[in-house]
Amino acid sequence: MSGLTLLLALALPLSEAGAAKPDRLQRLLDRFLADEELDGGILLVSGPDGRRVVVSGIADRKGGRPVTEDTRFYVASVGKMATAAAVLQQVEEGLLALDQPVRDLASDLPLDRVANAGRARLVHLLDHSSGIPDYITDAYQEDEAAKPEKLPRNGALLAYAAGEKATGPVGGHYEYSNSNYVLLGHIASRRDGVPFAQVLRNRVLERAGMGSTSVGADPRDRSLAHGYTEEGDVSRRSWAATTGDGPLVTTAGDLERFVFALFRDSRLLGAATVRRMLTPSENEEGQGLGVALWKDRWGRGAGHDGRYDGFEADVRYYPGRRTALIFLTNGNQQSDDALLDAVAEEVFGP
Repeated sequence: MSGLTLLLALALPLSEAGAAKPDRLQRLLDRFLADEELDGGILLVSGPDGRRVVVSGIADRKGGRPVTEDTRFYVASVGKMATAAAVLQQVEEGLLALDQPVRDLASDLPLDRVANAGRARLVHLLDHSSGIPDYITDAYQEDEAAKPEKLPRNGALLAYAAGEKATGPVGGHYEYSNSNYVLLGHIASRRDGVPFAQVLRNRVLERAGMGSTSVGADPRDRSLAHGYTEEGDVSRRSWAATTGDGPLVTTAGDLERFVFALFRDSRLLGAATVRRMLTPSENEEGQGLGVALWKDRWGRGAGHDGRYDGFEADVRYYPGRRTALIFLTNGNQQSDDALLDAVAEEVFGP
């Protein structure tokens, strides 16, 4: 029995006084970080029954600066939800259409050697059915490790996918690829005529009230959590990321605002567009337009997780419960256990 399973087995029943719940959430977070050998983390639960935030560990080994509610984490692929929201706003405004060919929308990029790019349409990027190969190749990883600040931070990243094999037929299969969202960010930038970071600020961050969120980050910012692997501090790789596949550095509170603005309050997209976003792909029932979809014993959910060297994030929203669960950490866990499974058990009951 794992430490996390043992903790759940020993947890007090939910019928106990509600005041004990924050302490139990704190113990869940503390034990998870210890078992997975993670430096720090933050856990947020927010819904009709209230809002609770617990923190643990350190944000920066140099000086032992602790994680606080205001600590900013890189959230990797969680940022794909923001990219999708911005693109779908453009669809609502008639600036884009889901069936438009990628070759026309990104005609300024040299995509001739990028498999499937000439046949894919916008919707295939959003639901990962394009078959376009991932740009995160061995060559990319070598260059990123050596000089992350010098890599292109726009559609030019697709050069790393040139010559790679398609993962399958356009529109006929599902294969997760970061290239899809680099292209979406590039397309959104072209349509609005401003850098992609400004697209996100205008269309998502300001509308959702995400005042502590940035696209990329200044390494001198002391609000940042530093990400660690066995190599040590690898944060600069993530802070330099500004493309549509993983652009955000943010707080748990800002992600809470984003989730509610998108899924609960229809402040970023109209209700019909949100329903389309949450419609399962024909090729993968667990994939919508920019969001992961699932059904578990606590109901239907939507959200996204993210993982890159030194950082992990998990963001879940249960529409039927109008509740958000958010976990951020500055390390990479050892097991496949999901802390938010245990948190959902604690918050929602068996």
